[in-house]
Amino acid sequence: MQTTTKLTKQELSRLEACLASPVFKGKAMRPDKLQGFLCAVASAPDMIPPSRWMPEALGGEPEYDSFEQAQEVMGLLMRFYNDANAMLGDKRPPSLLLQPTSPTDPRPDYATWCDGYILGWSLSTQEWLRPGHEPLKALTFPILLLSGAFKEHAEQKGKALVPEDEYEETERKCAEGLPAAVAEIYRYWLAKRRPAPQKKAAPKVGRNDPCPCGSGRKFKLCCGKEPTLH
Repeated sequence: MQTTTKLTKQELSRLEACLASPVFKGKAMRPDKLQGFLCAVASAPDMIPPSRWMPEALGGEPEYDSFEQAQEVMGLLMRFYNDANAMLGDKRPPSLLLQPTSPTDPRPDYATWCDGYILGWSLSTQEWLRPGHEPLKALTFPILLLSGAFKEHAEQKGKALVPEDEYEETERKCAEGLPAAVAEIYRYWLAKRRPAPQKKAAPKVGRNDPCPCGSGRKFKLCCGKEPTLH
């Protein structure tokens, strides 16, 4: 099963059709939410295996109509995951897959994409916003705001988050900065995952080599001289 080639537009449409198949009972993520979800999975500080994220993406453990159908869906999913990983590893801000908010509202639906990201983020065994990871608070702000989480929380308390015109302006700025924030989160955790560079061992000094202390004598007659017992 090939997992390295970027999905074509036709294959992405095929993935969308597969996820909308009755076999998933309307529980599988649509592609825009799935991309947000997989970007978070790929960015996590801990490895989140497909055995954990696939059931979340598909809404459970589906009963496929055939082995070929299962193979096709899993193959397309893995390639879509690899696409997200490669996109985040690029030096440019990622290109986000956004659908219209509704059939009558052509504005990009950032909320669905960000909801997917938050779901992927929740699969991590590490708490992203715990003390010590303060830079992530600023980076995750656009995701949380565009998902509607802040606004919903404020409304539950019976108050407005900020005046409506101010909220719309903040929303616009968050939408513009979202790709860069997603890329920075990936790089932040990537740096944390990389092992500390190992110190190179000092080269071995032969007994007849010049002593590394700079005395000019042979090592065996200087620092490498056997101690005399009295």
